[in-house]
Amino acid sequence: MALRLKAAVLAMVILLSVTLVSCESSQVNVVVPDSTTTKDDKVTIRFISSWGGVDTNADTLQEILDKFNAENPDVNIVNESLFGGDFLPKIKTDFASGNDPDVFGIWPGSDIRTLIDIGKVADLTGVLNSDPIWKDSFNDNMWNFTTYNDKIYGLPFEIIYEGLFVNTDLFKFFHVKIPETYDELLDAANKFYKGNIIPIAYNSSPEGSYIYQNIVAKLGGKQDVEIPFKYKQYNKCFVYAMDYMKDLKKNHAFPTPTNAYTMSDTERNNLFIQKRAAMIVQGSWFIGTVKNDPNVDIVPFPYIKGGQSAKNSLVYGLGNGTFYMSTSAWSDPKKREASIRLLKELTSKNSAYKFAQQTGMLCNIKIDTSMVNYSKLMVKGRQLLSEADELIGPPDHYVDRTIWENTIIKRFPYVLEDKETPQQLWDQAANLYNYGEQEN
Repeated sequence: MALRLKAAVLAMVILLSVTLVSCESSQVNVVVPDSTTTKDDKVTIRFISSWGGVDTNADTLQEILDKFNAENPDVNIVNESLFGGDFLPKIKTDFASGNDPDVFGIWPGSDIRTLIDIGKVADLTGVLNSDPIWKDSFNDNMWNFTTYNDKIYGLPFEIIYEGLFVNTDLFKFFHVKIPETYDELLDAANKFYKGNIIPIAYNSSPEGSYIYQNIVAKLGGKQDVEIPFKYKQYNKCFVYAMDYMKDLKKNHAFPTPTNAYTMSDTERNNLFIQKRAAMIVQGSWFIGTVKNDPNVDIVPFPYIKGGQSAKNSLVYGLGNGTFYMSTSAWSDPKKREASIRLLKELTSKNSAYKFAQQTGMLCNIKIDTSMVNYSKLMVKGRQLLSEADELIGPPDHYVDRTIWENTIIKRFPYVLEDKETPQQLWDQAANLYNYGEQEN
């Protein structure tokens, strides 16, 4: 009963986004079939991820898919990857309408758990156990992110972490200390504001909320973040973090409300890239965008006195480069075999070297890192991970994604403008949450 209800709710929410998807066709990259093989001889595999458009991984992904097509003339890969906020509505709509992709990438969290619960994702345990060399090529400590009820559903390829990116040239020019504590962050915000520089590039979007997520992590620590709802209650770190966001807004840390609440993710990123903002809280994939700027550094999000997390904690987990096969592909023997080949190519050591070298990605594949010419920022990120006192999963992986985006993020401006209290907002979230699954 619970699964049928969840499936119905998922489908109903997803189908609301169909009109958005119809506008996205211009962004789809379709691989042209090899002219030496007739179309009828080929097995068509539909692939989708968020690595499309202007994403820093898009070109490398397409290069790998082109190589796969050239070496596998019996397979035709259709790459439907989309950039940023366009991706999730598309993949949800596909699954809800029965147009399931064959192979797809998606981060851990409520969306993939729901798809697994309603039988949409293939169990890869047997395939991996039958090929121990392939399975052993992954670092073991990340399997827990893709294992449900003792079955492995996903391939943990891309490791992500979040931090505070800083334009060091602006810090030097304005004689501002790179913040290590929340008080120093406020001091930096005030100094940059007086110098007509936006202190922190922020916008009211799921990606723009990474600063909020990092505050939540600093306040709550691993235990409270990764189990946000329990015993019919939500952990207060999620509420208190909104008070810190209000404090930052009051201290002019963000762009003007008109811009912060309406600008796109690309516009927000450009504030930092173009030196109009001194700081931005972003994920490790952002390194691919700024790796050639010698005046950009990455540091842990500032420590908050009284918080439950360790001083050098980092938000850490798996990204969209976590790959799955749908059960619809699995049920077709030809598609299953071709999809397994594609999954092996996507997670091969050669692919890991390409992504590491070309995008700065930290891959969960056992490769010789001495063979990779890492950028300065990538080296710094690896150092931060090795020195981290605590690694905390991204909060939006543990709160139901629909609730996170449609209630928490969507209504965030009301909290910042004092039209709604953090308590009221999280009460709404709690009322929408299905406690039964987590508490059982």
